Formats: sequence, C-alpha cells, structure tokens
Amino acid sequence: MGCLVSVLNFLFLLWVVNLAWRFLIAPLILGEAAAPRKPLGRERYLRLLMPLLAKIAKADGRVSEREIDRVEAIFRSLGLSDEERRFAARVFSESKDSPGLFDAAAHELARAVGNFELRVVTFQYLVLVAAADGTVSDAERAMLARAAEIFGIPAPLAAQLFAQLAGGGPRTGGGRAAPRREAHSRAEDLALLGLPPSAGEAEIKKAYRQKVKELHPDRLQAQGLPQAMLRQASERMAAINAAYARLMGKA
Repeated sequence: MGCLVSVLNFLFLLWVVNLAWRFLIAPLILGEAAAPRKPLGRERYLRLLMPLLAKIAKADGRVSEREIDRVEAIFRSLGLSDEERRFAARVFSESKDSPGLFDAAAHELARAVGNFELRVVTFQYLVLVAAADGTVSDAERAMLARAAEIFGIPAPLAAQLFAQLAGGGPRTGGGRAAPRREAHSRAEDLALLGLPPSAGEAEIKKAYRQKVKELHPDRLQAQGLPQAMLRQASERMAAINAAYARLMGKA
C-alpha cells in the first residue's frame, strides 16, 4: 500500500511540475511563444483584425467612403454571415474612435496568430485598406512597415505584397509608382520563402517544407477560418511553389 501511495505522489508531483513549466516557467524563460495558444476561430480573428483595419483607415484623420467600401469588400470576401458582419462592423466602428494604439493591436494579433502565413494574409488586408483611396499616405506606409515588422514579415516580402496589392512598388522621385516588373529575381523568390538573399539550398528546402506545412488546407481549416482565407492561402502556396521551382532550377 505504501508503495502505491509513493507512486501516486510521484505522478502527482510530475503533473504539478509539468503545469508549472508550461504556464509559469517556460513563458518567462522562452517568452510568450512558449505559452499554449487558444484556438483562433472566426470570431476571435475578426475581433483582432477589425481594430487594425480601423486604425489604418483613419490614419489620415478620417475614414473615407472608399475605405469603408474596401472593408465591406473584405467582409464579402471572407463570406461572413449577417451576424458575423454586424459583429465585425461594430468592432470596426468602436475601434476607429478608441484611444487604443495600432502597434498594440498588431502585437495582440501577432501573439494570437501562430501561423506565419495567416499573418501575411492579415498584412494583405491592411495594404488593401491603405490603398483604397488610390494613394497610400506616409502615415499609412509607416503603419504598414510597423505591422510587417511586428508580424515577422521580411521587408522584401512586405514590399512585394505592397507592390502587388497597392498597384506599384516604391515611389520614384516624382511621387509616382515605379513600373512593375513581371520578371522574378532570386532575391524576390527567396523573400516569398521568408529567406535572405544569402540563403543556400539547404535553407531553401527547409523553408519550403515549413511553408507546405503552414499552408496545408487541413491545418488551416482546423482553425475555423473563413473559406476566403483558405483560398488566399492556396494562392500563396501556388506562388511559393513557383518560386521554389525557379530557385531549384526546375522552372
């Protein structure tokens, strides 16, 4: 009997140590990334996304009709139900006039969204709203740069996404967008994989395997996200496949 009690006490001690490591020690030593993440889900993602869209829409002091139309278009692309749309619109309206800061909202989303590719999709939504008026202000550009940094999106990849979605790349001296190129440089292909220009073959293969894992439909569907986000992830995977083929000399 005494032996059984000792075993039970030992198992209980292991359980306590495991809880202490997961919830107290590991987060302190390894940072917040070590703490267990809550399932994202549609409502939680909308609650995190709307303040960011609202803040960038009001970066120039007011939310324009075109920006509202662009947010509505994002609602439609996400396939929101009437209830979800009302919820998202309410959070957007409350957030645009709240004293909360853009960077704080971006950090909150980055902590909640562990999948890098979903953070990329979120960044794309921000670019679409920023470019809704046909031009992107200096304040909006600064916010996009901070969002990319907080989301862990490499600058070359952020620049590519901006060029694709905002109708042009970096501004020329006259303030007009530089013409877009169809050719893909090695640096641009590496950026799609989140790699620096100096990356070698082993790093490319490792990054590609990680992207395949992050963008796997089953993994994304398990997070309960809208179908439109899954389509965007599929488009990202197609672009990454093409970049990988070029980098490995298969295209």
